[in-house]
Amino acid sequence: MTQHCDNTMSGVILLTLVILTIGFSKNVAFTPILLQLETNVNNTLQINNTIEYILQFNITDFQEPPRIWIQSEDANITSPLMIVARQPKEVLSWQLPLFVEGDLGDVKFMTTARILCYDILKNRRLSGKTNIQSEQLFLTISTVSSVNASFTVNVKNQEFFQIKPSVMYNFSISPSEPSYFFYNFSTNLTFAAKDSNYETVILEVESKDDICMTVSIQNVSCPVFDTDQDVTFRGFYETVNRRGGITISKNNFPYGFYVVFVAKSDDYDCTKARVLTSSDSPRVKDISLIIKPSIAYRDYVNAVIFTLCAIGAFYIIFGFLFFFCSIKKSQPRHMDYIQENDMQAHSSRIVRTSATDQGTEMTNIGTEAALDSISVDETEYDIVDEIEHVKEIRLCRGYPYLTDLARKDPRVLKQKSYLYLYNVLTIAIFYGLPVVQLVIAYQRILNETGQQDLCYYNFLCAHPLGLLSDFNHIFSNIGYILLGVLFVIITYNRELTHRDINFDRHYGIPQHYGMFYAMGVALIMEGVLSGSYHVCPSQSNFQFDSSFMYVMAVLCMVKLYQNRHPDINASAYATFGVLAIAILLGMIGIFEGNTVFWSFFIVIYILTCLYLSIKIYYMGCWSISKSSVRHIYHIIISDFWSGPLNVLKPCYLARFVLLSLGNVCNWGLAFFAIYKHPKNFPVFLLTIFMANTLLYFFFYIVMKYLNKERVRILTWIFLVMSTLCAIAALYFFTFKVISWSKTPAESRQFNRECLLLRFYDSHDIWHFLSATGMFFTFMVLLTLDDDLSHTHHSKIPVF
Repeated sequence: MTQHCDNTMSGVILLTLVILTIGFSKNVAFTPILLQLETNVNNTLQINNTIEYILQFNITDFQEPPRIWIQSEDANITSPLMIVARQPKEVLSWQLPLFVEGDLGDVKFMTTARILCYDILKNRRLSGKTNIQSEQLFLTISTVSSVNASFTVNVKNQEFFQIKPSVMYNFSISPSEPSYFFYNFSTNLTFAAKDSNYETVILEVESKDDICMTVSIQNVSCPVFDTDQDVTFRGFYETVNRRGGITISKNNFPYGFYVVFVAKSDDYDCTKARVLTSSDSPRVKDISLIIKPSIAYRDYVNAVIFTLCAIGAFYIIFGFLFFFCSIKKSQPRHMDYIQENDMQAHSSRIVRTSATDQGTEMTNIGTEAALDSISVDETEYDIVDEIEHVKEIRLCRGYPYLTDLARKDPRVLKQKSYLYLYNVLTIAIFYGLPVVQLVIAYQRILNETGQQDLCYYNFLCAHPLGLLSDFNHIFSNIGYILLGVLFVIITYNRELTHRDINFDRHYGIPQHYGMFYAMGVALIMEGVLSGSYHVCPSQSNFQFDSSFMYVMAVLCMVKLYQNRHPDINASAYATFGVLAIAILLGMIGIFEGNTVFWSFFIVIYILTCLYLSIKIYYMGCWSISKSSVRHIYHIIISDFWSGPLNVLKPCYLARFVLLSLGNVCNWGLAFFAIYKHPKNFPVFLLTIFMANTLLYFFFYIVMKYLNKERVRILTWIFLVMSTLCAIAALYFFTFKVISWSKTPAESRQFNRECLLLRFYDSHDIWHFLSATGMFFTFMVLLTLDDDLSHTHHSKIPVF
């Protein structure tokens, strides 16, 4: 009965083929020729418009589907060979020569190979039975050409079609000869190991050539989309040239999956470069494929617990040691302590001003009670008017002290410093919420479309969790958040000891704790935004990762300047206005990094360096006004008559030398930018901010020692730890695992396997080290002038 049904089906198929193929031409009648051929043999035949071949092949192996290979040098564009492959439930058709569409035009191929799709689930059920009959494959070949054309055909089973885990496979593809393989999750149970997770696997692809291809992961159902036109219609897919990888979960493909390889006719999709490829050289791509088990859930738990325990241990050890050292070496910061220990010193406030070029000293009239009776606003405006009057007189002469630039009431300075915190919190809310919303939308699009080129992951070390495709790179930002919280706690505890307004009015460097709180919040937000960026890293959202790095670098520079210039420091609004311009330039640099933009940026960069150098050199007293220009003119004339060389002699030699070195470094960065035009402009801009912050640190510490001050051992420890973390972080940062400035395929060439706990790669280690380095940098700022905590303002020089 079964044999009769099979014969009837074969007859119907033959009759249908005859009827369908007659319609190629009204004047042409095909003569069907039925041939039964052997598999794994090259069969060469002649064909014209009077012949139609119906080739019959018996397929007995249900585990390996048949692969049809056909070649013809005589087929032409106007009269191609029409190939139709028919199975009991599937039909596949194409023509020869085959034209593969590309971005640079269509490319013709005279050789094709296609793998027929079998019902894997059905064959898996039948493979365990006995007396399985073979299935017949019918291959129909016809043409409308009146001239004889020869062709060669071969049908054989696809080699190593069913892939085993942790086994390397090597094969080749071309644009006209795609290939695909089957992977079955259920077979992995026999290979299961305690430290491996076969429910989730990592597919790794490598190639030694740059031919572009698409790798697709599809369900085990027919048809299989294995042409360049339809390979992206199903499942997950990505472009690959030399290296690629995809993490695949059994939850998405419970019955296994097909991994499909389709070479492209040109490399535009991988390089975005319109380069014509030679038609003489064959586009054959050699590929190495391996599917490895992912890490076990135990590894997730171990990595998370280890990270949290390490940070917790840092909290306990660092917190205990720091507070112990602070208590041991701290002195009371209140006026009663000063009066008891130094009754004779500094009974009144001394203000050094310069009434003439030589300078005179005068005493500030008024007691502390009188100053306290004045309102904050009145004190601020009266003192500001006095400072504005004095600074032009002091311009370019004299050696001012902190009494000259710390005349505002401490309550005024406290209010102004807290404006930095309020601005950071406002930016964090209004900038952070849309960022989180956007990256969540990106993740959903990735999950729904399967377009792996949308996000620049390190696919060889991207461990998914829930809806997140790259959990480890998100979680590794926890260091920024927790260390930022720790710095805020330390700052708050330190502020509790500085409650005496009268003491702060006379002694020590004004602390401005609002600025320190702003730094801690900025460190926390760096972790939040960096984690958001790593939900789906790409060129369009890279600025999320670095925005608060700019904030932290600028806040460090402003805080250093504020230490000695509390009354004339930049306001919070001006500071964040500069940051807004920097972020705007970063965005423009990503999308329009052309010569015009770089020329404009370099001009602004150099002019800004010169302006800031002059402001620092003259201690904030320089401004473009008639009185300032007239005063400088009189000084130059006076110096000239006292000796022509005195005109060239700097007023502040040490400050002049250090600022000159800083400008040389900045000009070096400017010339590098002109010569190289770095593609990663935000990183270059961040390098400028970080480099100038380090230069200012160096300048400040050198000036402290030149003015007979010292830096405490604890601060030196923080500085050394910060430097070591920075060097180690930069070392790991240079080992790129992605590059969003390149195409997705080119970015995957940087993909590397995990380095730490089988969970973290070099970029994760960069997160931990940079967070620790920034924390120690903030601690340096917090303790940098502790040696002056009980020094009167009249003895603290300004530089």
